[in-house]
Amino acid sequence: MTFRRGGTFPSAAAVFWAALFFLLLSLPAPARGLPVPRLESADCPFPLPKDGSVAYARLVVPETRPYVPGARTVTLPVLVLKSRSKEPRPDPVLYLEGGPGGPSVAYYEDWLGSPILDRRDLVLFDQRGVGESEPSLACPEVRTARLEAETKSADPEEVRRILVASAASCAARLRGAGIDLSSYNTAESARDLADLRRLMGLPRWNLYGISYGTRLALRLLHEDPGGVRSAVLDSVVDPAADEFAVGPKNAEAAFERLFAAVSADPDAARAFPGLRERMEKAAASLDAAPVPARIRFPVGRKGTIPIRGSDLLDTVYGFLYEAGSIPYLPLLVEAVEKGDVSHLAMAREEWLYDDLADGLYYALQGHDEAPFSRMPGSGDPYDPLRLEREMALAFRSGTADDAANAPLSPDVPALVLAGGFDPVTPPEGSRRVAERLPKAAFLLFPGLGHGASVSPGPEKLVAAFFEDPGAKLSAEGLPESRIPRFVTRLHVTSAPYRLVTRVSYDRDLDVIGAILAFAGVFLAGAVSVRHTWKDRRRPGAFRWGVAARMAGGAAATLDGAYMSVLPMAVYAANAKDPSMLFFGLPAGFELLSWLPRLALPGAFVLVLGLSLVLRDRGISKRARVFFAVLAL
Repeated sequence: MTFRRGGTFPSAAAVFWAALFFLLLSLPAPARGLPVPRLESADCPFPLPKDGSVAYARLVVPETRPYVPGARTVTLPVLVLKSRSKEPRPDPVLYLEGGPGGPSVAYYEDWLGSPILDRRDLVLFDQRGVGESEPSLACPEVRTARLEAETKSADPEEVRRILVASAASCAARLRGAGIDLSSYNTAESARDLADLRRLMGLPRWNLYGISYGTRLALRLLHEDPGGVRSAVLDSVVDPAADEFAVGPKNAEAAFERLFAAVSADPDAARAFPGLRERMEKAAASLDAAPVPARIRFPVGRKGTIPIRGSDLLDTVYGFLYEAGSIPYLPLLVEAVEKGDVSHLAMAREEWLYDDLADGLYYALQGHDEAPFSRMPGSGDPYDPLRLEREMALAFRSGTADDAANAPLSPDVPALVLAGGFDPVTPPEGSRRVAERLPKAAFLLFPGLGHGASVSPGPEKLVAAFFEDPGAKLSAEGLPESRIPRFVTRLHVTSAPYRLVTRVSYDRDLDVIGAILAFAGVFLAGAVSVRHTWKDRRRPGAFRWGVAARMAGGAAATLDGAYMSVLPMAVYAANAKDPSMLFFGLPAGFELLSWLPRLALPGAFVLVLGLSLVLRDRGISKRARVFFAVLAL
């Protein structure tokens, strides 16, 4: 279709602005004394496609405004993913990451298949203090304290003291390095982006924010209203809401939606009656008697941590973010109820590996949100944001202006999206923001969680909205508009996911070695069965010795087959449904776990008959050694 909406420029102008940006990238890095802000060329710290489809630059802005010559500056990485179109639209899309503190540019590959690129360029950046930006507001003090707190088995007050002290320690170190923590907030980030638009020579662009990115988008609309053509706001963080105070109520409402959906699914209602009471009882049981579990810490060492009731609630809460995981949550509760906490341990381990910039998170929240927030009520049973407000205040990063928490209502076409199960930015809040915006449309996806627009159906609607912000869009007919059926049959096990993480991410040589060893055992067992079968009629062969050898070879074959087939089963399950892998394998794969059990009788027979095998001089010394090792 021909694009002529909203006074935008024809394709010749698009060529001009694109050429201007890439000319800037080709200039040599500027010397001291050049203007601030500025856009400058730089080598990308990670590999980019060699076809020129992705361009990298650095935005240099004042740390504190107004800028005084010679004062400290902040450098932000900027990536432009070029449109697949030969005539891209002149107004690119700026993506605003969540968190706050989540990196963006290092994950550019996640966007290469986006339908947005069919018509428009996509601009990614790391917010000040985040990812590849300089200075970095990473907080190793907080990470170390979390590891220490993980191993604390009893006193919650001691855990609180450790974590709050770590936040204060990180803030003191950053402040000692000359960093002005009061300048790392939403308003300054919005001004950075207004500078970026002007330096790129763009009359207007489109905003696409998810989670905290929506709060930044609303502030950018306040700071630079004339520079925005349209905005997509997905899972909205309402600046006017008290984020910390409403956290427990939002979590409770999300749990209620989950339990109601289970009750409304006939098969799930039969399989998981009284799920709420069962989850609460399982959590109370873990609180009364925490269960020890082994996990691997980011530093490489293994350790034992206590699994408590809060870990069950945290895990269910966390998986309500992810649409693909929601159908498996009743099975997770049932597994914990039966005493299997391995999935909770894996969730705890995973959350130690996030790449959020803790310093930026606490500096920003301590400036924008925490000073204006009240503590949750003492009667709230579960608080997913426990300690976050106190740690943010420990940063002492100043207090935001009135606009930071005002109910902003920019007069720009907007598409507001929400997932029905979202536990942190519930659909009611996103709807409330949409009602305040004069030109907003609101779409609810009942079957999704946090970040609805990353699912295939909503993703296409987002691209369609940017193409024509005035078009009437509907979620009707999309799979995401329905609540999915809950899974009632599954071989619940944490082994597949552990196998994948240990091999694919940790490159654990112990696990890789074990897999290769079992594969070798499978081959050796199969060869020994074949050999023994041929040897059974040899004159002088001990009949019971042959039987022991056959049984041992069969046992080795079954054991080896288990470890050899398991990776293939994991691969097949992952191809079908990646979310399933965390929770287990399809019910049919339960038969796989019987292979080692079937091997036990064979191993027992081999041990009993080992003396006959060793006395048989008709077989080679090497074979006798093999069967002796196999028996052991």
